[in-house]
Amino acid sequence: MSRPLDAEKGDVVEPEVRPLDAPIVNPEKLDRDHRAEYDHAAGFLADLASRPDAAEIMAPWTAEEEKAVKRKIDMIVLPLTTVSLMLGGTDKVALGTSATFGLKTDLNLVGQQYSWANSIIFFGAMLTVFPQSWLCQKYPTGKVFAVNVTCFGIMSLATIGARNAGGLQAIRFILGMFEGLNTSGAGLVISMWYRKREQGWRTVLVFNTFSSILNGLLSYAVQFYTPGVLARWQLLYLILGCISVFFGVLDMIFFPANPASTWWLTDRQKYIAVQRLAENQTGMVNHKTKWHQVKEALLDLRTWIYFLVCICLNIPNGGLNGFYSIIIATFGFSTKQLTLMNIPTGVISWLAAMFWVTVARYTRKPLLCAGLSILVQLAGTIALKIVPHSNVGGSLAAIYILEMYWAPYMVFGQLCMYANVAGTSKKVAVFGISYIGYTVGNIIGPQSFLTSEAPSYPTAYTVMLVGYCICLALIVAYGVLCWHDNKKKAFQEANWQDSVQGQDVDVAEEWKDLTDKQNPKFRYTY
Repeated sequence: MSRPLDAEKGDVVEPEVRPLDAPIVNPEKLDRDHRAEYDHAAGFLADLASRPDAAEIMAPWTAEEEKAVKRKIDMIVLPLTTVSLMLGGTDKVALGTSATFGLKTDLNLVGQQYSWANSIIFFGAMLTVFPQSWLCQKYPTGKVFAVNVTCFGIMSLATIGARNAGGLQAIRFILGMFEGLNTSGAGLVISMWYRKREQGWRTVLVFNTFSSILNGLLSYAVQFYTPGVLARWQLLYLILGCISVFFGVLDMIFFPANPASTWWLTDRQKYIAVQRLAENQTGMVNHKTKWHQVKEALLDLRTWIYFLVCICLNIPNGGLNGFYSIIIATFGFSTKQLTLMNIPTGVISWLAAMFWVTVARYTRKPLLCAGLSILVQLAGTIALKIVPHSNVGGSLAAIYILEMYWAPYMVFGQLCMYANVAGTSKKVAVFGISYIGYTVGNIIGPQSFLTSEAPSYPTAYTVMLVGYCICLALIVAYGVLCWHDNKKKAFQEANWQDSVQGQDVDVAEEWKDLTDKQNPKFRYTY
């Protein structure tokens, strides 16, 4: 039985699990050309339908069967994706802690050299985001993730050998090239494994801020090391590099390409894992680059709203990651206290994101929740700007509110975007463009913290305020656009139903690798 959709909102109304109808697949009509054009799931389902035991494998499933499949996915795909992204994020915040461990002095960093060391990693990511996303579409996703995690672990180890600003910046630029996959690649993973209504808290878990917690714990442990052959900041990067390489190996072994090709699911479970995604209307994966989908992405107004919102929401991300420890150090805390104070930032940021995503899930108003969470950030930014720096308690409270910056990015930048883009090539293009927005925001952030304005940094907080105000306007425009397009979609579906009445089709619309604009059954979530 198909799940009813809210035509206005594009999301599932009924929360209970029900088996879907048997997929519409005609193996005789699905030739090689169609297989290349359609979603990978279409060929997989056609092969199953041709087997003698097809009726048994493709029979309607029970709720218990689906729970068992989802449990396996949550135990393998979710942890590997989560840890892979966490390790990439840990390197970014580790540089801030390393500054308090003497990195700036050891490498003779002066002026804006430290700021550029924070920013330059994103130039490397911008350079490779589209090639990396293309590799993720063309080749097994798990293997691409594995290579990248291993390589940025190697570059973390290479940081130990930096001797000056030029060496540090070169290493971090190359490291960024291997982290260019993180956001767009994880977006493809989430959309090919989970239903729309399952993506909320899992998106928050994958795009976590646990990097601050891991960095805080490791940094605190490193405090008990007496510097010898290695400085404390070098030991920190040694540990992070080894952990990354280890998890790169795990990704290579266990991280599958897609639900249809994983070795740890039975054929029956693969069928359930694939077919349960039909309601998303976003497809699973197609290995062919379709330039008409790329063109549609470039001409879609939503793409550029994602881009601009990602810039504005990540200015605090880039700035606070690099300067949080430096700002807190001006309050008179010891080095050991500073390392421990890195831990709550990640907890606060993640809990705020989980709270707003949960509210968005139950109210079915993600845009409203994104807007409200931005208002909270505006309050924190204003407080940090006007509270005297001598008021340690007030300044700390304002900083911790500002550390909730991840919440609006999760609700809008990830939750709405992943649900509202269909067609593999279009996903690659849109997720890549949005990631460039993410990198631009992270580049602007550290540069807005002017060394000459320490410790109050008024320019940085003004830039954040402007960014949040622009975001509010963009979110309103996005909501109006989705509402208007869903109205048109209702007429598009009615015309499509009339045109296909009585026709013999080869595969259902959801497995034709159609874009959100092409698929008449698609509805935008807002």
